[in-house]
Amino acid sequence: MLNELAALVRNGSVDPVSLVEEALRRIENAANLNAVTAVYADEALAAARTHSRKGALAGLPLLVKDMARVKGHITTAGSTLYADGPADEVSDAVVQRLQDAGAILVGRTNSPEFGATATTINKVFGATRNPWNPQKSSGGSSGGSAAALAAGLVPLATTSDGGGSVRGPAAACGLVGYKPSMGAIGRNVLPRWIEFSTQGTSGTSVADVLLEASVTHGPAAGDFLSLPKGSIDLTPRMPKRVIACRTYRNDVDPEIEEAYENTLDAIARSGVEVVRAASPTDNSTVWWWFVISTAELTQSLRGVQDRWGEMSDYVQAQLAFGSNVTVDQYIEAMRKRHDVGAAFDAMLGDDSVIVVPTANSRAWPAEGPMATSAGAMENDSMIALNTTDANFTGHPAVSVPMGLDNHGVPVGMQITAPRFGDALALGLAAHIEKIQPWQRNATGYTAFHPA
Repeated sequence: MLNELAALVRNGSVDPVSLVEEALRRIENAANLNAVTAVYADEALAAARTHSRKGALAGLPLLVKDMARVKGHITTAGSTLYADGPADEVSDAVVQRLQDAGAILVGRTNSPEFGATATTINKVFGATRNPWNPQKSSGGSSGGSAAALAAGLVPLATTSDGGGSVRGPAAACGLVGYKPSMGAIGRNVLPRWIEFSTQGTSGTSVADVLLEASVTHGPAAGDFLSLPKGSIDLTPRMPKRVIACRTYRNDVDPEIEEAYENTLDAIARSGVEVVRAASPTDNSTVWWWFVISTAELTQSLRGVQDRWGEMSDYVQAQLAFGSNVTVDQYIEAMRKRHDVGAAFDAMLGDDSVIVVPTANSRAWPAEGPMATSAGAMENDSMIALNTTDANFTGHPAVSVPMGLDNHGVPVGMQITAPRFGDALALGLAAHIEKIQPWQRNATGYTAFHPA
């Protein structure tokens, strides 16, 4: 849809002003979702009136997750610490690339405080609701963007992923969510979880995700691990085999397992080899991911330590844990990254993918539960996700819809490919989209279109 809509702008059939006006109308009408936290109406309309009608994303209204810097605007990161500014002096690389490609910034989307949990709720803006079922969460931390896309408020919304923050919300909102191989997109996410966080891409179709990724991929200043633009092949191609691991974690809800098995059957019937295998990882990976991520979050917030008590309970719990991480624990966690990564590499080879449910449990209530600490792992929402492992190891992973749960909320299948083999995950995603088409927008909402 993105390419077709941008083409209408480029050929003069659609006025960018009409697209911005339509986005503003839809955002206002969907205020109950609480997906959008700031609207830049005057700025967006001014940009639309003077738009060149050029670029791969010409005239497309854009929402930016409240974790990425936007020049001239405040990035709150969902925290009361930064709710009053100051405004950013520069835009992050991904935001700038999207705007350079013709997208028009119209506002911000909600995120949990510092992106630190799997549901989107914070003290500044409250909870974002799932457009498929407003009683349920849209996931986190890119839940505001996912809800906005699923409800058709805009055609473009940025996402980022430090432990599943693209894929979890994509699964909960019936979207395609793509976390690329580490290095494909230069990193300058706030806070700087350098080891894990990367920008990702979400959309209602594989084609939309591919177009956005073709714009956003590339290095960023200061990220010495980022790859040159074009290093990652984005041309979808089918894997030789699909390895079904069922879960990386604890047991799977029966209705999610049923959707998973039905999708596996559809893949097998289409002629693709499906094999069963034991998981290359387990719950301990979440523990070691937690050690590194909380230690780095803690260090990034040392300058405001006197205000930690103002933060959300789940952030305070993570800061308390991170403050006690020792150098030995951190180094051991980095060693575990090598071991887990090697296990994935051995299973994947050069031409296979691993599929698991993106989440093992149904969507959580919109108001919680919150991730607490790895010390109470049985109560931690991250243990219900199969997503942290790809962040831990740097492998690419894509979530695609595979059905609805008993509450009418989508559930997703996660596809993990060999490192830098993003095309294989995207290829199977496109194949599933073809053999098992999904509803592109939440029930009661329509795809974004000109007024």
